[in-house]
Amino acid sequence: MTALAPGTPVTMKSIADELGVSVTTVARALKGGERISREMVRKVNEAADRLGYVRNLDAVKLRTGQTFVVMTFLSFTSDEEIGDSGSVGLLNGIHKRLAGTEYSVRAAPVTMEESSLEMVKKVVTGRNADGIILDHTTPQDERVKYLLDAGMPFVTFGQTDMSEHHAFFDLDNVFAAYQGTKAMLEKGYRRIALLDADKSYAFVSQRIEGYRQAYAEARLPVEPDLMRHIQMNASDASQAAIDLVRCGADAFVCVNELAFLGARAGARRELGAKAEKLGYSIRSGTNLGAYLGSQISNSYFSRTEAGRVLADLLMKRIAGAPAAECQQVTRTELRDD
Repeated sequence: MTALAPGTPVTMKSIADELGVSVTTVARALKGGERISREMVRKVNEAADRLGYVRNLDAVKLRTGQTFVVMTFLSFTSDEEIGDSGSVGLLNGIHKRLAGTEYSVRAAPVTMEESSLEMVKKVVTGRNADGIILDHTTPQDERVKYLLDAGMPFVTFGQTDMSEHHAFFDLDNVFAAYQGTKAMLEKGYRRIALLDADKSYAFVSQRIEGYRQAYAEARLPVEPDLMRHIQMNASDASQAAIDLVRCGADAFVCVNELAFLGARAGARRELGAKAEKLGYSIRSGTNLGAYLGSQISNSYFSRTEAGRVLADLLMKRIAGAPAAECQQVTRTELRDD
């Protein structure tokens, strides 16, 4: 070990000389440890801290073209009265995963009624990010097609018909809807309404399949009049619920918190005190039911954890991992709130 003269900048070579290893080993360890043992990563980082190493990001950006920026295009509901805890939870998880790294997050909110394709194109052509996170995918998502052609690392929250070619994280939506519908059937409800998003989204067809599976397992017929697809805001959910209880619905399987809150309000407006007898199932990343005094079967998966996984998969893609190694589907946990 050779002591550095006062004021001498600490470089990767300084760390390499300190530990008696190659500069390549130090570089790999500081970038996350690809093909390096955990013990070596620990030693390199300890030495870097001890010596006061600070990476010159401006030099790295000039040399490599990296931006150290992750861009997120997350769909926020246009509902101004209740808001959208889902996308906020995802962002929280993304920030947590990137904490302590050199990456920062930029978020471009997109309403569920619009496409973010043009914004995605601007990021790619302007080289404004090293990777992109998208949600609310469609089967033939034009953003996914563009990013595959452009060669930009990205990950989607949701699958597409092109999923074998790109990174994604998704909930098992078939199972979640099956789980929620089965929970309502087991509680004695029979005319269960499915209150879900627009059919253009890939996850919606999966949820319909799960809903039908639960009815088939119970040897009961599905009533098409009890399946509704709406824009994701509480107002539309409320009106749909009024129509559904008039059709005889005795329970609701809701796609998210907004659909549940709207359905609950609409049912109470139409039925008054009798609405308390209705059953509710929700796919959610929160424990909302615990604060509302309503019995809810909650198909739960933490949105913060979903955001963490999305960011983790994107980091792997940016580091060069194949898309096939960056694909994950997770099942929800049933909770009675």
